[in-house]
Amino acid sequence: MSTTPDKLVERYLKHLDVELDDLPRDRRREILDEIAGHITEARAGLEHESEADVRNILEGLGDPAEIAVDARERFDVQPAASAPPYKPGWMEVGALVLLLAGAVILPIFGWLIGVVLLWLSNAWNVRDKVIGTLFVPGGLGVPIAVMVLATSGGGGSCIGPITQVTTDGTRVQRTQQATQCVEDAGTPYLAIAGVAILLVTPIITTAYLAYRLRRHPAPANA
Repeated sequence: MSTTPDKLVERYLKHLDVELDDLPRDRRREILDEIAGHITEARAGLEHESEADVRNILEGLGDPAEIAVDARERFDVQPAASAPPYKPGWMEVGALVLLLAGAVILPIFGWLIGVVLLWLSNAWNVRDKVIGTLFVPGGLGVPIAVMVLATSGGGGSCIGPITQVTTDGTRVQRTQQATQCVEDAGTPYLAIAGVAILLVTPIITTAYLAYRLRRHPAPANA
């Protein structure tokens, strides 16, 4: 798809603005206006402007990253030092383990301890902590408990003994039938799907928190 000259210029100036982000606002505005002025002047001198002509103008100005380096040297601005990556400690590891399997390791209290560690840690922001708390309370303890209760209930129910009474004129006849067992009507697909969701959700949530811990560490005051 062809790119119009105006979009090429807009993209170039946006790229330059990002590269100049660590400069004071007035200095950044000054450089952007200066470069935009050069572009406007060069385009005005073109007899029949084309996309190739505009590309040549932008290439002649130089890469936005190089312009930003020159601007920092001109205004004596040091590039911002990148923050060191957050190193997870025992609190973060404990939070991840207990949120997932705490209710299995230590029923009831294990998952709650994981929630406390999650909120005490500075490694996650508030949104991450809310997600870790709500999806799913109890972690793997809930689906495991549901499966244990379901399997311990047996496969059906029994009815009996049954007494049948019939009347034939003046004679009453009583017959005793053996106990009858009723089989389950069918496979509870909805229940299975619900347990599967309860089983998968805390695993996904823990994986998300681990990803956020490794990729996007929150600031210390989060």
